[in-house]
Amino acid sequence: MPRFVSVFGKRLMCGVLTAVLSVAAGTSVLADELLGDVAHASLQVDIDDPLLFHDAETVLEQVSAQCEHVCQCATGSAYSSNPDARDWRYLPDGLLWHSYLAGPQEPRISTVIFLDNDDNIYWDATVGGRVGLVRYGTVGQRDARGWQWDLEGAVITRLNVRESEDVESMDYRFGTEITAAEGAWRMKFGYFHISSHVGDEFIERNPTFKRVNYVTESLVWGIGYLPTNTSRLYGEVAWAFSYDGGAAPMQFQLGAELTPEAKTLRSGAPFAAINLNIRESVDFEIAPTLQLGWGFEGPESGRRWRFGLQYGSGPTSQSQFFENREDYIGIGTWFDY
Repeated sequence: MPRFVSVFGKRLMCGVLTAVLSVAAGTSVLADELLGDVAHASLQVDIDDPLLFHDAETVLEQVSAQCEHVCQCATGSAYSSNPDARDWRYLPDGLLWHSYLAGPQEPRISTVIFLDNDDNIYWDATVGGRVGLVRYGTVGQRDARGWQWDLEGAVITRLNVRESEDVESMDYRFGTEITAAEGAWRMKFGYFHISSHVGDEFIERNPTFKRVNYVTESLVWGIGYLPTNTSRLYGEVAWAFSYDGGAAPMQFQLGAELTPEAKTLRSGAPFAAINLNIRESVDFEIAPTLQLGWGFEGPESGRRWRFGLQYGSGPTSQSQFFENREDYIGIGTWFDY
């Protein structure tokens, strides 16, 4: 009996959903017919007769196939009761490749306030994100497999807290990538643009400053490996086929992340991350960024909201002042897609 109730309940819910979708989308398959098939199948069941039970279950499986077809017609996307099934999915939920937790120029929403070695207080704020357009792979936001086409974009702004929060500079980033996930491995290949700008207030305070037209148009290839479900190792190489203003062709990033699972969503869990940024424009000097803190992860979306400390050293991440060196420590919050 429990087995029948489970199968029937699933088909009935799908039938009700299809009724709504059919009306909304104007599909040619009538919901009444589908629900009628489910009702008819339910009358076949006799828990004391195994043969009738088997016949009824067969009918329900046929109805399920019709339901999946109607769902696909109504929504314009593939639906399957098999979570491992691969198909085309448009505007999919979730990502196959996630931004580096400690990457200073990754697309996300974040804010970090820090004190540097010259006793300056800066506020780095990033507004941006990463989204998927098309996926061929499995459904879902977590542990999905296949390949996906993504768009990314962000504005990374630096404000000078001691100067009435004047804008010092802004880096604009935009890109598109093909990403893939299979087992413990992740891959991305794509393009991104970075251009740097100076704030008006900074120019007013420093009238003799000569702005550099720091611009790159780069191809990027990256690979990631997940030794466990709560850790990631990654590396990427970017080659700028067009650049100006002191920029140079090559850039590398390496890093590691540890994100233990939380016992409950409310409690959250600690995290730790390190990113090494290596650019030809500063003679391949390593610029490490370290983060340590506490985070909360959505059980379905896989998105993270984090709080913690950030330490940085070496060439600054702000492209307009790429020749400057800084050592700093600060506090921040990050929202990761």
